[in-house]
Amino acid sequence: MLKMPEKIMSERIVLERPIQPTFKLAEEIFEKVDLSRKTLREWLSWVDGTKRPEDRYSWLVNGAQKNWETGEGYAYLIRDKKTHALLGVIDLVDCSEKHKSAEIGYWLSDDAVGHGYMTEAVTILEMTAFKKGLNRIVIRTDTKNVRSDNVPKRCVYNLEGTLHSCKWDAVHKRFADIHVWAKLKSEWDAEQKKD
Repeated sequence: MLKMPEKIMSERIVLERPIQPTFKLAEEIFEKVDLSRKTLREWLSWVDGTKRPEDRYSWLVNGAQKNWETGEGYAYLIRDKKTHALLGVIDLVDCSEKHKSAEIGYWLSDDAVGHGYMTEAVTILEMTAFKKGLNRIVIRTDTKNVRSDNVPKRCVYNLEGTLHSCKWDAVHKRFADIHVWAKLKSEWDAEQKKD
């Protein structure tokens, strides 16, 4: 099982595991989702099911906590290092011990978009995951979600292809095309040698 740390720090942000799922934390996450609801629901199907803080509490307990304990996923809150303000969430999901692979998923609140926080979060999460033994990391983005698509581009992921009409998008009433971006540990190693 991948042994991810409970806290990862960079210059401006801290990724921290929600160790103690409390209702207060659920309220904090819900508030960020609610303030960014219009933007987030464009791309994330779970947003419509998040109608009250209890829904985020359920995710904390039955998703984030459970996945961490089984090694199936590692969710982190993205916080401003100075103010401790919640900026969003990033996680490793679909972790495979056998294949040494995982997928990164993420979201930011509207007030945190456009400052490079997600690029920084992906960079420190991938660094940690590769150092802990992963061989391959994938990021999937809706081809129409330009902002989300720009994150793997900035983080030097390779566009491996497009999955056409592979996901029903209830908000836009369409089958969405999904970009599949990936980075291998050997590619990450080569990047480090350049720096």
